[in-house]
Amino acid sequence: MRLALALALMPVMALAQSGEIFIPGQTDVFQPPAAPQSALAACLSEPTAANCAAVQGSAEGMAFESVTGSAIQFETLVLDLDDGAVTAQPAPPPQTPDYTAPPPSHGKVALPAVAVTIEFDYDSAQVRADQIGKVVSLINAFQDPALAGAAFAIIGHTDAVGSEGYNCDLSRRRAASVTAALTGGYVTLPLYPVGFGEHVLKNTYDPRAAENRRVTFMRLPAYPEQVLATAGAVCGY
Repeated sequence: MRLALALALMPVMALAQSGEIFIPGQTDVFQPPAAPQSALAACLSEPTAANCAAVQGSAEGMAFESVTGSAIQFETLVLDLDDGAVTAQPAPPPQTPDYTAPPPSHGKVALPAVAVTIEFDYDSAQVRADQIGKVVSLINAFQDPALAGAAFAIIGHTDAVGSEGYNCDLSRRRAASVTAALTGGYVTLPLYPVGFGEHVLKNTYDPRAAENRRVTFMRLPAYPEQVLATAGAVCGY
């Protein structure tokens, strides 16, 4: 009797030791979520100070803006779901967002975003040839199994030179250009290009500074409709 029971439990015990869980009567085997295979994928998946700092010094570190040369900078976008406004904070949110939960129906939502320096020529929305290396790093990160099922807003920003309406249009065209480059590299995640124009400046002391011209990658919650609607309202889309 004991021998028969032991033989019956052997497949279950073997699976348990390998980290998988077998449930009798079901054909699927539960496997834990894949761990990110690169520092850049980990930063995009959960933009925390620790995750994004690990990118510095790695092969993908060139793609990020850096204040001191040793610390990766990202920003927290605070979206006001009631007023359709967005502000930026240089610090991470108090706690990592639960991307699986729907956002509240009103109030404010704080979502961290990773800022990447993808440079464009003046008055151009075409990704420059010397920026392709950064795009390739992003393609590899977005294809990481750890990001399976995630969705991102690709947000374009400009400086404050020019009219508000023109900058809104230019920033959205730049976001669309980066999005097209990623999807052209076989990134299959849902990507939503958004333009913030000059409304969310990084350098508020010098609105004309080149560092305000950037692209921000913001992971979206599982139910992104209200967040995207608020992001689109910044430039009146």
